[in-house]
Amino acid sequence: MTRLPTLQRDRAGVVADSVTFSGTPSQIVNLPAYIKSVIAAIIVFAAYMYATTRRPLPWFAPLVALLLIAAGVVVAYLRTACTEIVIDTARITCRQGIFNRHVQSLELFRIHDVTSLHPWWRRPFGIGTVIALTSDSNNPHWRLPGMRNAERLRDSLNLAAIALRDAKGIREVNMGRI
Repeated sequence: MTRLPTLQRDRAGVVADSVTFSGTPSQIVNLPAYIKSVIAAIIVFAAYMYATTRRPLPWFAPLVALLLIAAGVVVAYLRTACTEIVIDTARITCRQGIFNRHVQSLELFRIHDVTSLHPWWRRPFGIGTVIALTSDSNNPHWRLPGMRNAERLRDSLNLAAIALRDAKGIREVNMGRI
């Protein structure tokens, strides 16, 4: 669910939060890991078949390797599936973690610049990575991988950050830069 941000004010003039984006990154970001796993499984199977022509090997030898490969695929899938990103008119909140939960928030008025990257293999799927450069000293770069309509989301974040800075009366000052 992606839509352009609108700052909604109530009767007192306070800006209310409306959700711009809520969801998880696309599993397309794991496509290289999935392809590598298939290739690794083929190599394990071929190596086992070749090795059995030389000497007898136990049947469970390739099974252990295939289980490790499958575990890597499951971890990659779960890491993406257990990531939730919520962008409203005031902040970006990112919740991550399979067993332990890690929650980060970024106030939109701290955003200086937003970039969207569209690797060639993600472009046919309409997936990109949104990178926000911020004044947050703990997290100066926020990466949001696997975002659908990343360019539109980049524009939305830029507009929302500018609107929020204007609404709060916050001005950006660059010290030491020309």
